[in-house]
Amino acid sequence: MNKILPICIVLFSVLACSPVDPEKPPKLVIGIVVDQMRYDYLTRYWDDLSPNGFKRFYKQGFVAHNHHFNYYQTLTGPGHASISTGTTPSVHGIIGNEWYDRTSQREVYCVDDKDVEGLGSTTKGRKSPKQLITTTFADQLRLHTQFRNKVIGVSLKDRSAVLSTGHSANAAYWFAGEDEGVFTTSTYYMDSLPNWVSEYNAKKHPHQYASSVWNTLHPIETYTASGPDDTPYEGIFKGADRPTFPYDLSTLSPDYYKDKGLDIVHNTPFGNTLVTDMALLALKHEGLGKDEEADVLMISYSSTDHVGHQFGLTAIETQDTYLRLDLELERLFSEIDQTIGMDDVTVFLTSDHGAVHVPKYLNDHKFPGGHDKSKGIKDQVNQVLFSKTGVDNLVLHIGNDQMYLDHERVAKNKLALDKLADEAIRMVLTFSTIEKAFKTVDVPQLSPSEKLHNLLLRGNHVKRAGDIYMIPKPGHIDYGHTGTTHGTGFSYDTHAPLLMMGRGIKAGQTYKETSITDIAPTMCALLGTAFPNGMTGSVILDALLKADK
Repeated sequence: MNKILPICIVLFSVLACSPVDPEKPPKLVIGIVVDQMRYDYLTRYWDDLSPNGFKRFYKQGFVAHNHHFNYYQTLTGPGHASISTGTTPSVHGIIGNEWYDRTSQREVYCVDDKDVEGLGSTTKGRKSPKQLITTTFADQLRLHTQFRNKVIGVSLKDRSAVLSTGHSANAAYWFAGEDEGVFTTSTYYMDSLPNWVSEYNAKKHPHQYASSVWNTLHPIETYTASGPDDTPYEGIFKGADRPTFPYDLSTLSPDYYKDKGLDIVHNTPFGNTLVTDMALLALKHEGLGKDEEADVLMISYSSTDHVGHQFGLTAIETQDTYLRLDLELERLFSEIDQTIGMDDVTVFLTSDHGAVHVPKYLNDHKFPGGHDKSKGIKDQVNQVLFSKTGVDNLVLHIGNDQMYLDHERVAKNKLALDKLADEAIRMVLTFSTIEKAFKTVDVPQLSPSEKLHNLLLRGNHVKRAGDIYMIPKPGHIDYGHTGTTHGTGFSYDTHAPLLMMGRGIKAGQTYKETSITDIAPTMCALLGTAFPNGMTGSVILDALLKADK
């Protein structure tokens, strides 16, 4: 028996680690992330979609209808990191777009890096993946090929391009708007911009779009999947009187996150056009998918997020942005067909998070919802803790539904952190917009039978999280009274599309629950590589041709 056991272990290891079938892997993996795309946009806009954009996945590929983010903090940074690494913020460390750092006592942006310089931009270039703790599926492919292949990311947002590719990417390009209107990168990736990027920047397409008119793609009366063109739930461009088509962009400026100048392109479908342009140029000039070593191109469309934040879920502006994105996908797929062939390419499309209906819209239609869920909490908790201890301002920061207490002052004044957190929670729960509150240290002991507890556990990175999680009631957000946002573990934020097609993917669909962390291991299985080093997801066997053999 002792002699047989090692043989069995060896045989099991070979079977478990080898590809199910030695079928040739794809020459190119293209990952498409549509920022803030809810799954139900596919069904709502279905009748107006072209046959060769989103619908092509349904005709030729695999559709996961019950696909979810499996952690709290459904935001852009964590979303892209989780897609690429196959694990959650508890492991890869990207717990938000930014988080509070106790050492420096300031917020840290997820891709900031002062040790690198920008290329092509004087303001937006100092970015890298150094805050990402684990490897991505693209990193594993780079290791597998001894770095002979190429990995490139393109997005309007720096965090999307950087975190979707990983530590060993050849390039990540993002957009610097304001007064520049260029795609940039950093010296983390290269010493100078490639000529093809500089030549594209010189054409000043963003300047042209910022001086153009945005009108609906189809007659406005056909946009029946949306509400009226003028509603109180939509944000208004600065310079406009109402949120109505057409928009003469030359007379307007953005009204979102204090953007300015050429950032207005973010808030229109034209930002997605810029991203497709860059992706097609990368395919051509970097020779992606042209040799035997598999390459990766990650494309993140961010204008959908900017438009959603400004106009909300039911706006014609949002629908028009998706109908135009549908044509961008058709343009991308057409180029793949002509230059590489879809038979040699694997494509997946997903989102980095969903979004909630505008709470005022919900209220006006008799649904619960609300704004300013954490307004006043910091001041009220500080007052209570001061009354108990005589020490003021013990709450340092509130962000990502987390509260950070001042550990240094707690220790200096010989206070009991655990008791202070209990007092803080008692006050937090007096706010009508907050449903639950937990001490971070207690999250691992919460009952695993409740889904919310599992989401918190997977979103909780112990070295970066706050001391207290504050969970709002569904439909409650910290945001203005127009437009929408995201970030919770509720289904409107977690339910995302997952569409796949091309080499190794079989036609079909599933209503089984799949997780965002399953994408990376599925790509690794197709490529025949090792899994990302922090991976916690699983291969989606139902989607793979190999699994049938």
